[in-house]
Order: sequence, then C-alpha cells, then structure tokens
Amino acid sequence: MTNYFLKNSLENNTLKSIKKSENLTRQVFEQLKDQIITGKWQPGYKIPSENKLVEILNVSRITIREALQALVALDLLEKKRGQGTFVKNALSESFFVSLLPLIQFDKSQAVYMHEYRKIVEVGSIELVVERASIEDIQRLRSILGEMKKYTENSLENFALEDLNFHLALSQITKNPIIIRANFVIRDFFSNHMVKVVEAMGTEPGLYYHEQIIQAIEEKDRKKARKLMKKHLENNEKYLPLYS
Repeated sequence: MTNYFLKNSLENNTLKSIKKSENLTRQVFEQLKDQIITGKWQPGYKIPSENKLVEILNVSRITIREALQALVALDLLEKKRGQGTFVKNALSESFFVSLLPLIQFDKSQAVYMHEYRKIVEVGSIELVVERASIEDIQRLRSILGEMKKYTENSLENFALEDLNFHLALSQITKNPIIIRANFVIRDFFSNHMVKVVEAMGTEPGLYYHEQIIQAIEEKDRKKARKLMKKHLENNEKYLPLYS
C-alpha cells in the first residue's frame, strides 16, 4: 500500500505567492516551516519539487534552495538522492520550533543577545574562512547588494538583509549546531537587528560586511576574526539607545 504522506499531491498545500517587497528567503522559509508545524505536511510527506515551488511561490530557484537548506539544517526536512525532499519522520525539534512564537524577550535582554553574538559569530568566523566556497562568497555579495538597495528607503528591509548575511555566515560554517542555534533564535535576532540599524544607520554595516567578505576571499582568518569583533563592538555602542 502506498504511504498516504508520500503522495506527491498538492492537496495539503496552502502556499501563497511571495511579496516581492519583503525578504524573499525569509518568507519562503516561514511558509514552508508553517506547512510542517501546522501538520499540513506530515512526517514522511514528499514536498513539492523545486520547480513546483518556484511556480507556486513565484520566486527564483536560488531563493527556494536557500529556504530548503535552512529547513534541512533544522532537521525538519531531509533530501533523498534521486527521490526528492521529505518531511523528517523524527520531528522532536520541530515541536520546539513550533513553540518559538511563545518565547518572549524583554528589550533589556538585547545585551544577552549581543553577548551570544560576540561569542558565537567571532568564534565561528574562522570556520567560514576555512570552508567558504566561491558560491558562498557570491551569495554573501548578493546579500550585500540587497542591503545597498535599502539604504535610503527601508531600514527594516536593510536590517532583514543584514540578518540574512549573518545567517548565511552561520550556514557557511557547515556546523549544524551553529546553524540550528541561529535559526532557532532568528525571530528575536531579527528584532535586535532592526533596533540596532535604526539607532546606528546603514553605513557601518555596509563597511564591515564588505571588509569581512574581502577577508574571507583572502582566506585570512585572523583578519576576519578581528573585523567581526570590531563590527559587533561597534554595534554594542548603540544598545543603550534602545534597551
């Protein structure tokens, strides 16, 4: 008998076309995650192909792949060679993820978020330098390009692309614990980033991200670590303005 959840059917999908004015990868990620968390895509379910998702959501294949990579990193999806992408059968972590909207953070806890970033991001940037591929660097430059588009007309979208840059760095480490930890706290991370950008402006972020990319291209681990430390120390100056 054919497993009901393995049928390649679109009956259980409630996916909607993406709004082009907002962060595309985040929108796709949230929609796909919601399909799993709400039970529309049950454990073992074969999700629509990349081509079908491109058609349904009206975004690029790159955007779809980035969102899928994030869900695979969170152990919500698994790819089977020659078969497709499936919802994981063991979804213990998904239940934790489903509780994330219930977690409340006080504004004063922004300092704790910043302490986390200084420990994890400074500590992991050397892994990024060591493991970044040409495609990874191109992706970082693409995100930086998106940030530049929003410098004048949308600080919120700029901040979301800023967040996307840092999440991309975590993915480049290829360390599943770092990747999952950052995506688990991404919602509060997002609020934190928006507040910093509103207080600080866009110029420092553009400068440090460009310098960090150059250090990664040069395979200079010490330089990259030093830049990330300075980047976060500069952000730290603006925490009292909103905490």
